[in-house]
Amino acid sequence: MKTVIFVYAGINFKDNYPCSWIPFSILSIASVMPKNEYESIVFDGNRKDDNAFAELLLQKDVLAVAFSIMTGGDQIANTLDLALKVKQYNEKIVNIFGGPHVNVLPIQTLEHPLVDMVVVGPGQENFYELIKAINNEANLSNINGVHYKLNGKIYSCLPPKPLKSLYPYDFSLININDYIQYDSTISDRTINYIASQGCVYACNFCYECTYKKRYYKVPIEYIEKDLFFFTQKYNVNGIKFYDADFFIDKNAAIAVSNMLKEYGLKWAASAHPLDILRAEKDGHNILLKNIKDSNCRRLLMGIESGSNRILKEVINKRASKEDILFVAKRIAEYGILGSYTFMLGLPNETNEEQDETFEFIEKLWELSPKPETNVHIYIPYPGTPLYKEAISSGFIPPAKLEDWSSFNYYKAMTPWTSLELEKRVHKFSSLINKKKQ
Repeated sequence: MKTVIFVYAGINFKDNYPCSWIPFSILSIASVMPKNEYESIVFDGNRKDDNAFAELLLQKDVLAVAFSIMTGGDQIANTLDLALKVKQYNEKIVNIFGGPHVNVLPIQTLEHPLVDMVVVGPGQENFYELIKAINNEANLSNINGVHYKLNGKIYSCLPPKPLKSLYPYDFSLININDYIQYDSTISDRTINYIASQGCVYACNFCYECTYKKRYYKVPIEYIEKDLFFFTQKYNVNGIKFYDADFFIDKNAAIAVSNMLKEYGLKWAASAHPLDILRAEKDGHNILLKNIKDSNCRRLLMGIESGSNRILKEVINKRASKEDILFVAKRIAEYGILGSYTFMLGLPNETNEEQDETFEFIEKLWELSPKPETNVHIYIPYPGTPLYKEAISSGFIPPAKLEDWSSFNYYKAMTPWTSLELEKRVHKFSSLINKKKQ
């Protein structure tokens, strides 16, 4: 039986994020592959080293290797190291690249000599079809969302298909115990999960803009099955949701939180300030009360700036700093830990506006429980609305795939961002999720 290896190469943000979690970007694609036709293997470079990858190539009859890449964090460089091993072992194995970076720069990615083809858009709908075509040496031109090389020439296929649905995850493809971790703000046996994909908001700096506000949910029956599996078989007592925004569908969020309460799970998730504001306007505080009663331990929220001009004109946050402070106070009143992220070094941001953000952080620190704050430095992601403005402000984008690898939103990487700002940013980051000693 032919083997397809799904690879999520290592990411070097360990000083800021000590935990590495289930790589759903590749697990979600591997899960739709029929087991009676192909063997699917999920390889997580945050858990296994290059030697383990080389052993897979030796032991299996590998047809293709599918790599998911994000911009920055050294993942692209680490991915290319593994892609080189593939070609050194057997040039006939097909290297397929996908993921958020590929979605915005497919042709530049494909121009790299180690990349044979790229998949744009959600791979759940077309990857199996692509693998069948590769195995049968069939024509690729009718497969949606694929760009490929043939005799040195690049060919583009049909536009990507939107998702019909989010499919169930096949957790037998990974070692669950590898991903049960201590999180000081949730529980001692916490695992991550993604219950929805996409975001309906359009913050100008964010990669979610490139997905055109498409939003999909994992059907509630799949989520309940997975919660039962985690708790009964692995004694998991905490869930960290990595949805872009867990509360876009308020009714679905309440239904899931009720299940979390039933299973005795502590949990954390991300929200947009407007989610809470809308619920407050509905009256009765149904959402926050439900969140508290179901044992939510932490809410992560992107605040981005303490300047109303930046929030409105640059970021398109759709909430003022007064709105955001009101939301943060309400979260604290319910005894939930707020975890708030900020971004400095935006194009045309003034020193005074940066000071406003630092002052806003200090105001949030007066709340009880004292919130976490994590401050990033703006880096221009291709395909986002702010990207063009960054270029017009003097940013010179990388010309090759490998040069995107070193992007790091904890470092000054644009011509208008100073090392002094970088030092100040680090001082105002107070994430407290540390590994248990």
